[in-house]
Formats: sequence, structure tokens, C-alpha cells
Amino acid sequence: MITIQNLRKDVKTILLNQMAEGKIAPGHRISLPSIAEALEVSATPVREALSQLVETGIVTYIPNRGFFVTELNTNEALELYELITMLESAAVKQSSFTKAQLAELKLINANFAKASHATERLKLDMAFHKCLIKSHTNQYAHKLIEDIRLRIFIYEHVYMTHVPHNNSVEMHNALIDALESNALSKAIKILQENWAISIKHINQNHHEQ
Repeated sequence: MITIQNLRKDVKTILLNQMAEGKIAPGHRISLPSIAEALEVSATPVREALSQLVETGIVTYIPNRGFFVTELNTNEALELYELITMLESAAVKQSSFTKAQLAELKLINANFAKASHATERLKLDMAFHKCLIKSHTNQYAHKLIEDIRLRIFIYEHVYMTHVPHNNSVEMHNALIDALESNALSKAIKILQENWAISIKHINQNHHEQ
């Protein structure tokens, strides 16, 4: 039996895939019938799942018009990047890292280095950051970080589309090396510098507009 929690996750996945493939963009209306058809359910549970996603900010509901992909402005994006940098840094500071987790980070980054498509690079970069904090025990922090990842998805996709990812690969490797050496402060500094690349990209685009 499908639950609203599972449906919410499925709807979120469909939306992210459609955004990554350029089928929908910020401000575009979300088609309930097409999502319901893809999931082989009625429109009612899809509407309920979208209502829950409104809380994450990735979806906006406009009365008498429907659900839309939320439009993000530059100032909001910069605040979100600042917040995810703080939350991830705190999570890493309070985490411990096993050999298995470090090996997983290396594997993800190796695949990230070889990825040729922006969508694939984005998914692997998100997987890297998710793996980085997976041993953190504060589940509220995990939820906040996951919600912010959804909000900055479009910005990260644009970044991965237009900016070579070699620098990110190198920073990931340096971060892993720091963790292996138990140089936690250095690892956190590298993590913050990694997010700063995206912030710089947004600032540059904003000034060019």
C-alpha cells in the first residue's frame, strides 16, 4: 500500500528529474494529471503530496491557480547557501568518519570526476554531500539540510551546466584527505570554500543582470 510519505518522495523525485531535464523551470505550473499518470494513482494523493512539498519551499501553491515550481531570487538563494554551509559545517564537526564512509566518499567523487552530463554531476555532488554528514545523529538537522538542497537544486544545476567541475573534484579530494588525517578544522574550511564557489557564481550572475 502506497503511503503519503512514499508518494511525497516519489513526487519530489519526478519534479527534480523534470527540472534537471529542463521540462519544468521555476515559475512553471506543475501538472497533477501527468504526475498522477506516471505514478498510476489519482490526482488527490498527488495534490496531498504537493501540499506537503510546499513546506519545503520547492513548490508554491497559488489559490485558484494550482501548484508551481517556486521561483527563487538571488538574495534568497544566497541566504540558503549561507544556511546550508553553516548546517553542514556543524554536522561535520559533530560527526565521526569510518573507513567505509571515507571509501564511499572516494567512490562517489571518482564517479563525479568522470560524469559528463550536468544532471549526473549534480546528483553525484548531492550524493557526496549527503554521504559526508550521514553519521550525524541530529535528524532535525538532516531534514533542514535536505529541504535546503531541494531549494537550491535549480541553482546547482545551472552551476553544473556552465562551470567546469574539476575544481569541485579537487576540493572533494582535499576534504577527504583532511578527514583521513583527522584534520577536522581543515576539512570544515575546505567544505566552506566548496560552497563558496556556488555563492560566487550566483553573485557574478547577479551583477551581470
